[in-house]
Amino acid sequence: MTAVLPHSFLPSHRAESLTHVEHVPPRAGSTAAWPSWAPPSLRTAFEARGVALPWTHQAAAADLAWSGTHTVVATGTGSGKSLAYQLPALSALLRDAKATMLYISPTKALAADQLRSLQALDLPDTRPATFDGDTSREERDWVRQHARVVLTNPDMLHHGILPNHASWTRFLRGLRFVVVDECHTYRGVFGSHVAHVLRRLRRVTARYTPRGLPSPCFVLASATSGDPRSSGSRLTGLPMTAVTTDASPRGGVTFALWEPPLLPPPPDFSGIGEAELLLPDDPTLMTTVAERTTPAVATRPSATPHTSIPAPTTAGDSTTARGSTTAATPTTTAGSTPAASPTTSAQSPTTALSLSTTADAKATGGSANAHSSTTACASASTRGSTTGANPTAAHSSTTAGASATARRSTPTGGVATAAGGVAGAARDFAGAGRDAEPVRRSALRETADLLTEAVIAGVRTLAFVRSRKGAEVVASMARRSLDQAVPGLGDRVAAYRAGYLREERRALERDLMDGTLLGLASTNALELGVDLVGLDAVLISGYPGTLASLWQQAGRAGRAGRDALCVLVARDDPLDTYLVHHPEALFGKPVEATVLDPGNPHVLAPQLCCAAAELPLTPADLPLFGPTAEATLDALVASGILRKRPSGWYWTERHRPDVDLRGAGGGPIAVVEEATGRLLGTVDTGSAHHQVHTGAVHLHQGISYVVDKLDLADSVALVHAEEPDWSTHPRDVTSLTVLSVRQTRTAGPVTLSLGEVEVTSQVVSYQRRRITSGEVIDTCQLDLPERILKTVAVWWTVSPEALDEAGIAEVDWPGALHAAEHASIGLLPLVATCDRWDIGGLSTALHTDTGLPTVFVYDGHPGGAGFAERAFDVATDWLGATRAVVAECRCEQGCPSCVQSPKCGNGNNPLNKHDAVQVLSLVLASL
Repeated sequence: MTAVLPHSFLPSHRAESLTHVEHVPPRAGSTAAWPSWAPPSLRTAFEARGVALPWTHQAAAADLAWSGTHTVVATGTGSGKSLAYQLPALSALLRDAKATMLYISPTKALAADQLRSLQALDLPDTRPATFDGDTSREERDWVRQHARVVLTNPDMLHHGILPNHASWTRFLRGLRFVVVDECHTYRGVFGSHVAHVLRRLRRVTARYTPRGLPSPCFVLASATSGDPRSSGSRLTGLPMTAVTTDASPRGGVTFALWEPPLLPPPPDFSGIGEAELLLPDDPTLMTTVAERTTPAVATRPSATPHTSIPAPTTAGDSTTARGSTTAATPTTTAGSTPAASPTTSAQSPTTALSLSTTADAKATGGSANAHSSTTACASASTRGSTTGANPTAAHSSTTAGASATARRSTPTGGVATAAGGVAGAARDFAGAGRDAEPVRRSALRETADLLTEAVIAGVRTLAFVRSRKGAEVVASMARRSLDQAVPGLGDRVAAYRAGYLREERRALERDLMDGTLLGLASTNALELGVDLVGLDAVLISGYPGTLASLWQQAGRAGRAGRDALCVLVARDDPLDTYLVHHPEALFGKPVEATVLDPGNPHVLAPQLCCAAAELPLTPADLPLFGPTAEATLDALVASGILRKRPSGWYWTERHRPDVDLRGAGGGPIAVVEEATGRLLGTVDTGSAHHQVHTGAVHLHQGISYVVDKLDLADSVALVHAEEPDWSTHPRDVTSLTVLSVRQTRTAGPVTLSLGEVEVTSQVVSYQRRRITSGEVIDTCQLDLPERILKTVAVWWTVSPEALDEAGIAEVDWPGALHAAEHASIGLLPLVATCDRWDIGGLSTALHTDTGLPTVFVYDGHPGGAGFAERAFDVATDWLGATRAVVAECRCEQGCPSCVQSPKCGNGNNPLNKHDAVQVLSLVLASL
């Protein structure tokens, strides 16, 4: 479509990239009087900061909280939610010299911003202080002894405050308000862990609250979201009252949907520029793979010195050993859960990295070394003879000791195999060349160019990029382009991401707010709460996964009532393609409800252990942790992890439970320059296998480093600075076994199922590829531990007879199912609060456990995160959108906008777009 360009910095000669422009009109604000209970000194302090009167929703939420009503305020970005909880909490502190307040935020940047806000009020004797990983030991002692407002995050509450609650007696005895900011971010398995951390906080606080005083009031702040009252209640375990009417003024927003142009397909790599080779839309294909949430799975053997907590085995569990050829029971087993392997730790979700493809499974070469990763590289030229594996192997029958190779996309990328082990016929990718090249210009390149144009025009702009690597690359390209246009102007652009040291992050925040920086490329670390004054525009490189995140990011610009511009730059991805051509899916549509499941046994069991280690659990505590708590405790006792006494349940180990809310267990991996000993940053344990394996290229603030050694035992990756002419691309091998079936829905030749599965994966190698040509230089073998994930999946099978009747030849079944699997993974975030990195998939023309052509899509978190359940419930909507995006795509053979996946371990081969439409039509017609 042709549209009027919404801002001068958008290039007018590229109007064809503009698929839609949405104008959100400005809105006037509505104020209320200051509450009579607010102390005059507090009103004066707010007025001195420019707050003449509170907005109506601020006053309503503050009144509820002051009366002791647990409250969630869910209004738009920049609507002043901070005042809604600061007003009652600070009033309590000013009236009672012993009262305290606990503030919990998901990011350090947000806590630092709140600290600045509280300090600016200059109130007497409130003593606000942060307590996080950046707080020194001396500062921590002062905070425990003197601070009255403590600003922390769930991790520090879990690791630092609750296990040491006796040291916090003064603070906990006076606790009157608990503020949980940006509570909509607590979703999936991480959100389920945080829900139990808050329940543990309530339990510990009750021990110290003086008799006759009420328990603390919980005030939650959320972006606009679906059903915030219910979500807040699931998170806290408390009845909540929601305030959702936003009375703050809002400037007009011009929201543009931008689709990068098509590139002419080159006959070979010589026609592709270096930038395009470096910048496919999925950062998994870049030098360092992309950050995302992926399975926090058990590692065998374990190198952690702490005690790991297996999920309990409960009566009625149905288990099929991995590698068995026994078919899953076709009948429904309601509520069944997988039994935990003795070697499986109950872990938490981890921020991890993607993989693109996998080497031949036989390259694993025996047991994995848990302490370091070693490499052995084979030249592509000497291994190319193995690349011609039969593309129809995905539906070959299973023989003793081997299984059919299954086409698979996982949250960590790679090729999967059907249950029964890795087939010897699995394809060796050493000489397979690059994965599918983008058919559109890279969204990262497009974002960098738009950021360049914005800075030249003097438009203060924040660009959100999905990965750490992507943020670094966008900033680097923009700086280079700006310096070519105006020497020195590139200094006014920088990158911002997690992993930077505290001093670097605070300096970047100051430079952005005072105008020293005109452009900043950031991960979602700046999505939440930080009051970024003076920004004019936001660029979003790729749909962030949920509408809540989209509007949260868009709201970073135009704060304080100014007009703003937001541009969503579509990646070459099925979901992004669907959204930029179906704007009705973005505008005027309710924001998703937050999905979390505190009853997940992989979360509940370790959290009960943490609670027991803090204070012995008693029968009176059980309602706090849900209806399955007692059965879970019995299983933990049977496993010897807890001991039951007449007075309650006790933790039996000397060390406290090792439960990581965000990672796969253990502390972060330090990235250290070997020659100087300088700490460059950190990577979480779960990401290390993929991001800083031995030989990986690691980017830090625009400088490339090569990893000399990853030592998991010492939690360190030693690197040296180098600018290689090659990029690195890790690979894994994976198998999937159906453990049990919860629900099933049979409709003619199609059966839709929901149940537990076990996914086993191992990073086994990585490719080095020429940056300038994409040529594969060699494949280097790695020796890293195997990782196991027990999770929940939704899958559908279709009978061979129905495929024959649909005109799909048997030889084309793998390509049709593979293409349908890719597209369905890409479109699931349309109906569930996840992004594609939260989920994985597998397709095969004959799966051992189902005996039929099967497509699996599974949650990338232990025990599941609710995404597969949502997919099962709305399967027709989900698969209908999937079919639409494939059928409507203008390509002939399949492209990244419909069925190709940049993280596909099979190099997007085989894929059959036309037959995928036929398969999806068949499934939809049956369901």
